Amino acid sequence: MFCISANEALDAPARETLFRVAQPHLEHARITATELAFDPREQRRLLNAGTRFQEFVQRVAILQGQTMKNPVTERVRQIIDIVDEAMRMIEQVAREVAASHETNAAGIDRLAASDPVLGPIRAGVAIASTLATTGPGDWIGKANRCLTLFDSLTHPVALDIVDQTLAELVRLKPASTTLIGSPENLPLIVRACLMIAGDTDAGSSVNAAPFVQALVARQKKRPTPRTVQSAVEVLKGALASPASMVKRDPTQEIKQTRSLRDRITNLPRLVADRELQEILARRMSRLVAPELLEPLVAREIGAGRKAILLLGLHCEIGDPGARKHLVTHLDQLVDSREFKDEFFVPGSSHDEKRALVAQVGQAITNADLIDIKRQRYQAIVTTTFAYLGESGDRRISPRMIAGPEDRIQIGGVRVPLRNWSETGLMFGPYNGLIAPGQRMRATVMLRNAYIAMGFEAELEIVRQVDGLVGAKYNCPDPQARQRIKAHFRAA
Repeated sequence: MFCISANEALDAPARETLFRVAQPHLEHARITATELAFDPREQRRLLNAGTRFQEFVQRVAILQGQTMKNPVTERVRQIIDIVDEAMRMIEQVAREVAASHETNAAGIDRLAASDPVLGPIRAGVAIASTLATTGPGDWIGKANRCLTLFDSLTHPVALDIVDQTLAELVRLKPASTTLIGSPENLPLIVRACLMIAGDTDAGSSVNAAPFVQALVARQKKRPTPRTVQSAVEVLKGALASPASMVKRDPTQEIKQTRSLRDRITNLPRLVADRELQEILARRMSRLVAPELLEPLVAREIGAGRKAILLLGLHCEIGDPGARKHLVTHLDQLVDSREFKDEFFVPGSSHDEKRALVAQVGQAITNADLIDIKRQRYQAIVTTTFAYLGESGDRRISPRMIAGPEDRIQIGGVRVPLRNWSETGLMFGPYNGLIAPGQRMRATVMLRNAYIAMGFEAELEIVRQVDGLVGAKYNCPDPQARQRIKAHFRAA
């Protein structure tokens, strides 16, 4: 914004600059930039607020000096003169508007049309006067005033001022918290911003704040381009924050992030915003962070399904560092000695196993892997299916991958259970002293989607490699032993 007259200092671009420069003051005074621009009482309060006025002028001068290559000190003097003239104009117009009592929608329309130069200023003063009747910090009252005017106004200038005021309410932190919701509730803020930006699916939400629902209803009759732009800015800030979409639930986090990406892709206004797309790509990359990825992978039963998950993320995430991390996980998965035995979901039929191999093969093809990696993974999957054929799909006791909550307790220490069968189990990492052939007692605790039970076990250690311990076990309790046997015979 570069002003050379008092009239320009009150135009929409100047008011937007005023909002951005004075936002801390607006939030402290609990008013909108529309009120600060068009209400002489708020202008006097700013002049009496210590050095704030001078700070704002200097910030604007620096911005303009950088743009126009003018000396900042010279620009400061020019801006002060322009702002002084604008404030005198506002004071005079405010007296005229107060005398005319034109503060309803029809009156504001008449003021806006009264003069090409002064008409927009008169309309702004009348709108600011209407907002001021709600009192500082009455964000609901100010929003309702704007929405009521929006229903009845017809003059484009007056409608633009109201649209800009709504846009300010969306961005002012205390106003947004009251009208939309707490910034700590990331899904709520994202849903509200998508609704304002035109997401009809999000618009069906009954959990949205009344202000958002009322605004969206009016948008069906008349566009609000400035408010939409503000909602996009708030959306960018929300998605760029470290907050999670779903706290403490990695499965839902990836589901919600994918859903968000798909909804943004379907909105032309948002999909064309390069900055938003970059922010969304960074949020997708966060899904490979250990605190999200590891429990996510652990919840998948069977190495084949784990591979599909990792390959799917590799397709969706474009960040090279994140992709490299996913390939490392894939390498560890396919190189593990249990990969073949644990490839299939326990209890799968031969046709289901064949379908899983095909799905993994397709996921490898779809992933943007380097040729040597793709060929290696395809060879491993082919070998795995051949292994299935050689086994004749015999109904032997399978080895089952443990769930994320499954544990084994040794000497009062709980250790994650990795997999188990009717006669053996693997657990770790275990840092205690242990050696092959050693015998000990332990408690096995199973809490997964397939079985929930606990039993005492007598262990014979078979091997220990890289902190993982393999052991044979015997369950002395005949009822627990019978239940284990039935479980694996059904698998």
